[in-house]
This record gives sequence, C-alpha cells and structure tokens, in this order.
Amino acid sequence: MPFRQAHKRKMSSSMDMTIIVILVFLLAFNWLANFLFQLANQLMPQIDHILSWPLSSWLNLFLGLACYILIWLAFVWSIQLFFFYFLTIKHRDTRWSGVRLRYFHPGLHMMCLWLLLAALPLANIGYKLPLATLIKLPDFIIQPFAGNIFLIAAILLGLICFWLFTIKFLQVIPAVMSGQSFFQALRYSWKEMPTKKILHLCLILFINVIVLSVITGIVFAAQTLVDHLAFLSARLFANGLMTLFTAILYAATYELLKSIFRQSFPVENHFLYQKRRPRISFQQAAAAVLATVTVGAASCLLADNFFPRLDRIPLVISHKGSNGNNGVPNSLQSLVSTVHVKPDYIELDVHYTKDHQFVVVHDDNLKTLTGHKLQAEHVTLKRLKRLTIAYRGHKAKMVSLREYMNRAQDHQQKLLVEIKTPPMVQQSSTLTKTFLRQYGSALLRHGDLLHSLNQNVMRQIHTKQPRLKVGFIVSYNTESLPGGDNNFYTTEYSTLNNVLVKKIHRQHKRIFAWTANDRQAMHWLSVMNVDSIITDYPQRLKSILAAPRRLSYNQALLRYMLTIRQVY
Repeated sequence: MPFRQAHKRKMSSSMDMTIIVILVFLLAFNWLANFLFQLANQLMPQIDHILSWPLSSWLNLFLGLACYILIWLAFVWSIQLFFFYFLTIKHRDTRWSGVRLRYFHPGLHMMCLWLLLAALPLANIGYKLPLATLIKLPDFIIQPFAGNIFLIAAILLGLICFWLFTIKFLQVIPAVMSGQSFFQALRYSWKEMPTKKILHLCLILFINVIVLSVITGIVFAAQTLVDHLAFLSARLFANGLMTLFTAILYAATYELLKSIFRQSFPVENHFLYQKRRPRISFQQAAAAVLATVTVGAASCLLADNFFPRLDRIPLVISHKGSNGNNGVPNSLQSLVSTVHVKPDYIELDVHYTKDHQFVVVHDDNLKTLTGHKLQAEHVTLKRLKRLTIAYRGHKAKMVSLREYMNRAQDHQQKLLVEIKTPPMVQQSSTLTKTFLRQYGSALLRHGDLLHSLNQNVMRQIHTKQPRLKVGFIVSYNTESLPGGDNNFYTTEYSTLNNVLVKKIHRQHKRIFAWTANDRQAMHWLSVMNVDSIITDYPQRLKSILAAPRRLSYNQALLRYMLTIRQVY
C-alpha cells in the first residue's frame, strides 16, 4: 500500500513537470524561431540590382539563408526530441528502444513539412504549435474566400482529409527513427492507426475548439461589462484577460498534443494513458495553474502584445475614394460622394500611360474592370478615357490624375496618391521626372501625400523634391522595414503588431494601416496607436473614432482572440 501511494505521488509529480516542460519548451522555441526569423529578414538584401551587389550583400544573403535553415533544422530536431523523450525516457516502451535522432534523413524532413502544413490552420486560430505560429496569413489573402460558402466548405473538407492522413501517418517519424526505411514506416503507421482512433482524435479536436469558443464568449462578455464601468481601467482589464486567454491557449495546445500522443501510442502503464489517474492535490493544481498563467504572461510580454497607452487618434483615409458602395472606386463619381464624409485623406491609384501621362485606376490589367484586355502602360490616356469601368451596379469613365486632383481641390480634399508601377519597371527615372514635372508643385501646395510599393520611385521622388511626404507600402509585416528617407510606412493591417508600431515611431515616422473594413478591425486599430487607418468605409470608421475610446476594448480583444497574430 505505501508503495502504491508513493507510485501515485511520483506519477502525479511527473505529470505536473511534463506540463511545465512542454509549455516552457513551446514558448522558448517560438521565441527563438521568431528571433532568428527577424534576424534573417534584416540580413536579406533587396533583390533589385542583384548583378551590382557588393560583397557585403552576398555575405548578408548567405547569413540570412543560414538563419532560415537553422530554424528549419531546429524544428525537425525538436519534433524528433519530442518523440524520443516520450517514447524512450518517459514511456520506456521496448518497441521503441532503438529510437535514435536522425538529423538529416530526407523522409523525416518530408514528414515534418507535412506536420507543419497540417498545423498552420490550428496555429492561425491560436494554438501555440512550434514554427507554425511564425507563418501568418494576412487578411487580404483570406478575404477573397470569405464570401464563397461553397469554396469554404471545399477547403474545410480538404483540411479534414489532410488531417486524417496526417494522423494516419503520425507513427512514421518514430518508425524511421527506430531504423525502418521510409516506405516501411509508411506501411507500419498506416496499419497501426485504425479508423476508430482517428475519429476519436477528430472528436477531441472538435471539443477543444468548442471549449475555446465558449471561453472566448465569456472573455468578451466580461470585457464588455468593464468597458461600461467608468471606475475600472478598460485597457488594464483587457490586458489581464489577454494574459489569461493566452495561458488558456497554451494549456489547450498541451491538451491537444497529449491527446494525439495518447491515441497514437497507447500504453496502459504510463501516466498519459491512465484510465484512473492519481488524484492531484490542491498545491499541485495551483502550481500547474500558476505555471500556465506565468507562461501566458511571458508570452504577451515577449511579443509586446498588450494594448498600449493611447497617445494619438488615427486619421481617416478613404481607400480608392470609396465610402462603401457609393460608386466606382477611383472615379470622380465616388470622389464627389465621399468628400461629404470629410475623410482626412482620399487614397487613389495611378498608372503611367504610353504617352507619359497618368490615369487613375487600380489594376494594371484592365480586363476585369473594363472587359478590354489592355495594360495601362501600353495605351494612351486619350484611349483609356474612352473606356467605361463597371463595378457593383455603377459605371464611370476613367479619368486622368489632373482631372481627379482638380475636383479634389475644388472640395479642399487632401489626397494620398499611390503610384502603381509594372512588376519589372524599366523607366522609373523617366516616370519620376514626368510625375514631378506635372504634379510635384500642386501636390506640395495642397499638402498631399505619396506612397508606393516601388521604393526606388519613392526614393527618387524624395531626392528630387525632399519637401514632398512619401511612404513605403509594406504588404506583409516581417518587422524588417526597408530603410530610406521616407516619412511613413503603409502596412497591411492584419499582420501589424505593437513591435512594428513602436519601431516606426522610434524612427519618428508615421504608420498607416490598410485596408480595415470590418468593425472589429477598426476598433482594434483604434487602440493600437497607428497614425492613420485606410478603409473602404470611412463613415463607419469616423463613427467608431467619435465614440469614447474605452468602449473599443471588447471588440479589440475579440479581434485578438479570433485572429491571433502573436508568435510566442
């Protein structure tokens, strides 16, 4: 009897230590992977003018690639260490006594890539899975699929099938580590994983997601209540709930990994698989909860993910001159309608034409907008102005930048002009000279702004006319910013975070977030200290910014919980 009690205490203590070890490992690995990823992004040189790179650029390229490779190798070896630890040290199953680390086995690397792809959807809803949290899908990639229910159903069905095969082949990695060939391991894993276990794992995952959804609703309700209580700090309470929710995500990740391991490698005499588990004392439970909350707090601190103290109100910028569906984007029709909303700026897109003029249009290929398979840079402005753009029941003629600017100036409306250039533009210097000659003085006189994905064009404009305010568009946040004499950065909003905002402000530059259209995103950005928000719905954004800022934290916190962006 004393031996049984001692055995139970030992197993209970072992279980507690396993929780802490796994949680700390997940946090440490994700932090290290993100550190190397950011270092690699900073080292990687710009790909333009590759033939004239100095030796230092080639050295930076080599070091950057080495960081990427190191991240991948650490991921593969960590997965092997996970199996090695549980199967040989904790588990002590004689079937896996021959398990050894295989550092460069091609089959293992292939299976680890498979596991990474399977983990991506789970990481994007908050699970703290190694390396998968580093890969963030921006909203502009996801949004085109959001409105098609049949496409969403097909994607979900494909993901379910992919996960089923992933579980079926889960034993391939330890089988290869024990000395089997890759194809032998495939056959072994397929035979050892019956359908019943796979369905049980799917049920566990489904229950896990449902529980997280319920917790999300409870957290949202609690924050909503506090937002309306003037004697409590809505921001501090939201940061506390963020810590708690992050800790719950780590606990959910541990439970998910444990369930997968338990179903894949069933052994009756190991603590992970006990039908009647030993009782856990209050002290042990408290220690486990404290450790989990500590990891959650450390995660939020390392990622600098807490809502900051507010020190600015963002400007409102109308994307493509739109205010909802009030006309054809980038047309005089939508411009005249939107100016009555009084946004701080109206953003528009311009292309360089064949006859060295500038036309207001977003797409380079005009097939979708006009039905004509033409490219703006290969057509004269005169011909382009005869084309009609059809959009959501509206029709409008294309106009020149001169006409658009004159109409905006009639209404004293400031502009943010985006200069679009072909992917491999060969005439940037000509474009720059022509643009400044035709519009430089007018833009400067009316306080308009310029930005572009083409950083060389912006640098040339700033060199020739330093008083013009120019910005670089960053389509994906890697927290590695292109250097230059720009005045602001325009970043994709869904991958934006506190680290990037503070980094830009330390450079004494401004950050514009594009393109936030739903209320959650607007509420979230309104408490992130960004300088401007670009949106298709400026009237909606202005109404949100006009309300007391403390009332935004419930929506901002919900946005955080539904679209986790931190990597730790």
